[in-house]
Amino acid sequence: MTWLPPSPEEQIQFLRNIQRLLAEGLTSSTYKFALLHALADLAVLKGDDTGAPLELRTTDIASRFVELYWRQCRPFQGSRSRGGLILKQNNGRHAAIVTDIVAVQKEHGGALSRLQQPADGRWSQLVSHVEQIVRVMPLWKLQRLGREQLQFLYGNAQRVSAITLKPGVAYNLRAFYPLLRDVIQGAWIRFVQQLNVHELGDIADLGTFLFAQERGSLEIYRPILRDVQHGNCLYCGEPLLTLAHVDHFIPWSRYPADLGHNLVLVHDTCNRDKSDHLGAEEHLCAWRQRNHQHDAELRDRLSEAGLPSDPSSSLMIVNLAYDQTEKAKGQVWVVKKMLRHLSAEWRDCLNT
Repeated sequence: MTWLPPSPEEQIQFLRNIQRLLAEGLTSSTYKFALLHALADLAVLKGDDTGAPLELRTTDIASRFVELYWRQCRPFQGSRSRGGLILKQNNGRHAAIVTDIVAVQKEHGGALSRLQQPADGRWSQLVSHVEQIVRVMPLWKLQRLGREQLQFLYGNAQRVSAITLKPGVAYNLRAFYPLLRDVIQGAWIRFVQQLNVHELGDIADLGTFLFAQERGSLEIYRPILRDVQHGNCLYCGEPLLTLAHVDHFIPWSRYPADLGHNLVLVHDTCNRDKSDHLGAEEHLCAWRQRNHQHDAELRDRLSEAGLPSDPSSSLMIVNLAYDQTEKAKGQVWVVKKMLRHLSAEWRDCLNT
């Protein structure tokens, strides 16, 4: 069967429906926000732009839940908290998923990447338990607005092992991913603020605590990246003789994930100049060539260090980011403060 992308009118209606879910849906926990976030993340990683339906396993959704909540389950050092507190994500006592993750963090420490290694059976146990919660609670309740069922994302999802996103849904989640992520995270932040108002007060950096990336966590990648790049900056090609930064080739602001193949080692000045822009075609070609030539070494080194290695996901994210920029006639970073419009030649970089 041939599928077509949704029409402009259908895309606008999709955004209106998302707005209704966030504004009208009854919410007693942050599970609704986590589920919407997870669906958008997985559409980027597993979907395409044909408009076709997309089947998602509840185990994959549960894995994203753990990744989203992992940072949020650490003690928050707020202005009114003493010694840090675990922020409430649920009316009443702590949400079950939060309680599970906190217990695992106490037992295994805070390194999520090490917990995700195949040899650690605790990861599969945690995901399995979270999956049961996802099936029983948010999966079938997400599209319920009072007595109304607004089933525009997927059909009946009560106690199922997989859901199928309806035609056009994965397309829309991918097309509007940056916008949806910001809207979902904003609603999540406000809800957590309200639940913890007495402990937080007028805290200004709650969003950073809940969702921002921890720069220090990237230091472990530095020696691996230096070796595969032969000690040179990926952007300018010059030796890294001074301070070097680990940078997300596809910026964290566009897709928040630490994937080893998406990380590059660059001069601090190049990093600051690039900022949250996409790199120009020559930088994309350099990134692709590095990953292609050193794929085996990257996989082995990342695995030995207990770090995530998922080149296919990195490539999916790159394809989507550049495709959307081309369609929007957007600009990419060349050097220093120079930008230029992205050309269709970026696709040639990924086909080599």
